[in-house]
Amino acid sequence: MAVRKKGVRGPRAANRRGDSKKRAATRKRKPSAGKQPGKRTAGSDYHHGDLRKALLQGTEDLLESSGLEGFTLREVARRAGVSHGAPAHHFGDVRGLLSEFTAQSFSDMAAAMAQHRERADADAFEQLVATGVAYVEYALAHRARFQLMFRSDRLDRSQESLVEAGAKAYGHLVECTTRVAFEAGTPDRMVDEKIALAWSMVHGFATLLLDNAKFAEQVEGDPARALGMLRYMLDLSRPAFEAR
Repeated sequence: MAVRKKGVRGPRAANRRGDSKKRAATRKRKPSAGKQPGKRTAGSDYHHGDLRKALLQGTEDLLESSGLEGFTLREVARRAGVSHGAPAHHFGDVRGLLSEFTAQSFSDMAAAMAQHRERADADAFEQLVATGVAYVEYALAHRARFQLMFRSDRLDRSQESLVEAGAKAYGHLVECTTRVAFEAGTPDRMVDEKIALAWSMVHGFATLLLDNAKFAEQVEGDPARALGMLRYMLDLSRPAFEAR
């Protein structure tokens, strides 16, 4: 009779051992009670694009409620429902996040300018008025965004996305003012001064409406009245834009 050597297992024993290992591995793969399939935990399964969108929205919410003084990456992450390290990982630091947020703001403003110009008369001065109205309308509708857009101390002005978006928005103002000056026969040396005039008027008007309560009383909190007042001011200034 054959004698099985001690320590050497036969085929059936080996199979039983293999089955035991599979059952153990299966048990390890079962989700725990706190992590059910399909349930999102903070920052766990955001898609790259969704995370960016969530952080930018969290930035806007925080700026509107607390302003720049209360702005922190940790609070943005909390509002976005992601991990505390997500903003820094995606944007680098506070300046990087605010700069990307502001690039989005300038892009939105540029789009608003383009829409107003499409609806306006083709006349050069009417195109300039449409651009100015879009500028102020955007400022009134997006106070937190507008007040950050020109805070050079909080933004990285060398960030490519910010440079491109800012140039696109400013480009509408430059194009329209230059066309008014050109059609009026204004010398080239005076064009930059007229661009400065246009920008000063619309930006100054928007800033006073947002930051000076006494000035804002003139329009009684009515955006339509504010834009009508701006149109009137620009019409009064038409001779200055067309001066030679």
